[in-house]
Amino acid sequence: MADNLIEMAVRHLGSSGLSALGSALGLPDGKSESAFSAGAASVLAGMLNKAGSESGLGALLNMATKANDLDLSSPVDIFTDKNKMTSLQDVGGSIVDALFGQKRDGVIGSVANALGMSPSSGGGLLRIAAPVIMSLLGKLVKSKGLNMEGLAALLLGQKAHVRDKLPAGLLQQLGVANLDELAERTVVETTPRQSARSTPPPPPVKKSGWGKWLWPLLIALGVLWALNMCAKKEKLDDGTGAVIEQKEEVIVDETPAEPMQPVPDTTEPMDTSPVPPVTTGDFGTEFRDYLANAQRDPSREFALYIEFPTDGSMPNADSLPDVQTLIKIMQENPGLSVALEGHTDSTGDAAANQTLSESRAQAVMQMLVAAGIEAARITATGVGSANPIADNDTEEGKQKNRRIAVKVTAFE
Repeated sequence: MADNLIEMAVRHLGSSGLSALGSALGLPDGKSESAFSAGAASVLAGMLNKAGSESGLGALLNMATKANDLDLSSPVDIFTDKNKMTSLQDVGGSIVDALFGQKRDGVIGSVANALGMSPSSGGGLLRIAAPVIMSLLGKLVKSKGLNMEGLAALLLGQKAHVRDKLPAGLLQQLGVANLDELAERTVVETTPRQSARSTPPPPPVKKSGWGKWLWPLLIALGVLWALNMCAKKEKLDDGTGAVIEQKEEVIVDETPAEPMQPVPDTTEPMDTSPVPPVTTGDFGTEFRDYLANAQRDPSREFALYIEFPTDGSMPNADSLPDVQTLIKIMQENPGLSVALEGHTDSTGDAAANQTLSESRAQAVMQMLVAAGIEAARITATGVGSANPIADNDTEEGKQKNRRIAVKVTAFE
C-alpha cells in the first residue's frame, strides 16, 4: 500500500503539536487535525499539478531533496516560538509559490472558505503544511532512492488519501473538474526511446580464409578416395595369352592447403584524441578553486556525476548534491554563466543518444531555473556519446559516461 503522507504528517505532529498549531492559527478546539489534513491535501494536489511535466517533476525532486534537511523534530517548540514559526512559514511560502504560482491566492481562498478561516489564516495553514509534507516527501525520496519517475508514482499513490480531504473549490482553482483528471496529468515516465535505442543486431560473422576452401577440398578428397577404393584391375595381354593384372595407383597429395592470409583491416581508426580534463574530486571545492584562479583553462569541464537510467533523463535523488552546489555557487556569483553538456554511453543509435543527452541537460537546466537562476545564464546542449570519460565496455564505465558536464561561458 502506498505511503500515506497526510497520516504520516499527523502522526509526526502528534496531538500536542496539532494543538499548538491550532492555537497559533486561531483554530477552534478540536479542529486542528481536520484543518491541517485539508491543508496537507491541498499541498499534495498542488504537487500532482506540478508533476504534469518533466521540468515540474525535476523542480519537485529538487525541493524535496532540500526539504529533507529541515529540522521539524520538535513541532511544539516551533509552533509556540514566534521566530521559529515565522522562519518555517517563510520556507513554506516559497514552496506554496512554487506549487501554485499565479493560482496561489485562489487556492488560499478556497482553503480559507472551506474551513471558515480568514485568508491570512488560510495562507498561514498552507505555509505550515507545505514544508511539513515536503520534508516527509524528501525523507521518502532519500530512503527509497527515488528518481523523478519514482516520485511521480509516489504522488499518484496519494490520490486515494487526499480525495475526501480536499477543500471544496480547490480543484477548480487548479483548472480541473476532479481529482482523476488532475492525476492524469502526472508524468510517470519519460518519452519512450526503446525503438530508437533497441539492441543493435549482432555483427555479421566473418569467415576465415579456410571457409572459402573447405568444401571444395572435401569434395576433391572424396572423389580421390572413391577412385582409390574402386579402381578397376586392367587386363593386359603380354602376347603369350597370360594376363597381367596392373593396379592403378592413385596418389593423394595430403599436403594441407595453405590458409589464406587475412585481409588487412582498412577501417578508419577510432578517434583517440584526449577529451578535456574533468574533475574527479569534490565538485564544489574544485569548481570554486577554478573560479578563483585568474589563469583559468577555458576548455575545462566539471562533471556533475548525476546517475541516469540507461534510457531516461530522470536523475536519481541521491545524485543531486552537485546540482544543489552549482545552484549555490551561481547564487553567490551573479556574473557567472555556464554551459551544461549532456552525455550518454555508447549503447544504441547515435541519433537517439544525441536526443537523450540533450534531454538530460535540459532537465538539469530546469532544476536551476526552478531554483531561481535566470535562464539567460544557462545553455543546455547534448553531445551524445562523443566524449566518453570511461570505458563503454563495462557497466561502471557506461554509468560514468551518462553525465552532465559544466563549463564556464562567462564570469565577471
